[in-house]
Amino acid sequence: MKNRMNAWLLLGLLVTGFSACDDDDEEVSRTVEGRWQGTRLELTLEAFGVPVRSEDDDTFNATLDFKENGSVTIEDEGQSATGTWVQNGNTLTLSVNYTIENISISGDYTIKELSDTKLTLYAERDETYEDPDTGIEIDGTLKATLYFTAIP
Repeated sequence: MKNRMNAWLLLGLLVTGFSACDDDDEEVSRTVEGRWQGTRLELTLEAFGVPVRSEDDDTFNATLDFKENGSVTIEDEGQSATGTWVQNGNTLTLSVNYTIENISISGDYTIKELSDTKLTLYAERDETYEDPDTGIEIDGTLKATLYFTAIP
């Protein structure tokens, strides 16, 4: 009986130990404030969970300038727009009237990586998108990852 109780106690401790481990992303300890140069853009559009379009663009070179006062300026292919940004932990919210690849930049992003030299943003949105090649509208989920390096 004592061995059975010890086994249950050990099992309880193991379960408690494993449930205490948390796989959540670590909180970001700095802000995105500063200038960032785009280096790569990954887009996947899924309809009913099936990828219907994917793009990996290593010519993506948009520039984001996050100011301390909460304003952001986006420059891309000779055009620019100004809006606002708010960072709450790992969530970055942009509000700016600008599109890249016919996709609005405004919205919430998850900060996947933020260091002194690198910024990686991820967004997932359910909307209706127009395929630029066919003009067909697709109801689906857009998954986008944007990679940036710091501009000194």
